[in-house]
Amino acid sequence: MQKKSHASEQGQVIVFLVIGLVVFLGFTALAIDGGMAYSDRRYAQNSSDAASLAGGGEAALILENEHVYYKTWSCNDPSVIYAQNVAIAKAIERALNNEFVIDTDCSDDNCVIIECGEEAAWGSFIDKYIDVTVKIATTTETSFAHLLYPDVINIRADSTTRVRPRQPWVFGNAIVSLNPDACSGHDNGGVYYGNGDGNVYGGGIWSNGCLAGDGRPWVTVDQGGIFYGGEFEPGNANWDPQPPDDPVDYQIPPSAYDVPPPDCTGRWVDNNDIPRNGDALEPGLYCFNTEFRANAHDEIIGNDVTFFIYGADITLNGNATIQLSAPQSTPDPSPAIPGVLFYIVPNPADAPCPDQTVIINGNSESYFQGLILAPCADISLLGTGSTDAYHSQVVGWNVLVGGEADTWIVFDEDRPEGQATRIELSH
Repeated sequence: MQKKSHASEQGQVIVFLVIGLVVFLGFTALAIDGGMAYSDRRYAQNSSDAASLAGGGEAALILENEHVYYKTWSCNDPSVIYAQNVAIAKAIERALNNEFVIDTDCSDDNCVIIECGEEAAWGSFIDKYIDVTVKIATTTETSFAHLLYPDVINIRADSTTRVRPRQPWVFGNAIVSLNPDACSGHDNGGVYYGNGDGNVYGGGIWSNGCLAGDGRPWVTVDQGGIFYGGEFEPGNANWDPQPPDDPVDYQIPPSAYDVPPPDCTGRWVDNNDIPRNGDALEPGLYCFNTEFRANAHDEIIGNDVTFFIYGADITLNGNATIQLSAPQSTPDPSPAIPGVLFYIVPNPADAPCPDQTVIINGNSESYFQGLILAPCADISLLGTGSTDAYHSQVVGWNVLVGGEADTWIVFDEDRPEGQATRIELSH
């Protein structure tokens, strides 16, 4: 038998060792240098976020303090220009605190950019804003990877904070139904019914899902549009302006009607605590966890009031005289909510919608001034025939508007209530 020779195998171990060493170095470089690059990238991004938010926060504070609201917004307004300049300075200062030097020159990708804009956003609503963008560029020196890759690792991070002025809830729409479901027997979404006309001034009509007509109302919107995110069943109603043929690719999010619940400590009442003989309510906050009801011939009057309804219904029957208005500012000492007349929330908070019922119907002497917010309720808004009945925004899960009398809803954009000046960070 011929003996096997090992001469041809000499030196193979060294080859395998070299290959193994290269692989080991590669993994080591990936572990160490990759970790360093990731850490530097996170630090740069966090610094970019912080600088952008700092600049946006300062701009928002100035807009709020200078009373720059949506209605009066202009990029040429001295207060808006001042807010932009302060935002630049604050962003530069915050970046320097994190050892990054930036300016307004973006040729080296280390800079802050300010943009003031107005653009069509949601239906007929115009988004007005200041964008504070911070760009940061840096490098990571490698320890092992340079054996395979001689250059440094380049790091780039950028953040944009959008600052919006104080603006109306739900993008300035006067009537909003939040239910995204399809039409179902005129039960879902926004439904306009009966023979009385529906007149809306100062804002639009929006439904996240179904928009339907039932009966022969004439639905007219002035200074706004009519939009829907699901289906449109016009029925025999007349629509002016005519809704678009196709739904909008957008739904009003909870952030557009985010109102913090009030502090009801010591302020819980029931239906019997509300005078019904025309005696004026004291200004302030009234909290209910039982039904708030008005019967025929009741007379309920109150200015600068907010009704917070927790896990219960509202039933305001016809032929009652109801004259209620929300405060423009928080009355002292009661923590009523500026601009909010009725705030109705379910119990528990995550109850499936619709969980509550809101029926609002008065006579020709009735009026309601302020936001009617019931995001998980069926709202029935019946006409009173009065042109001064509803100086409101109406936001519900499903909203039914109609009856035999005309309904007039007038939304006053000039009032300062609504969502406070706010900021939103994006990368």
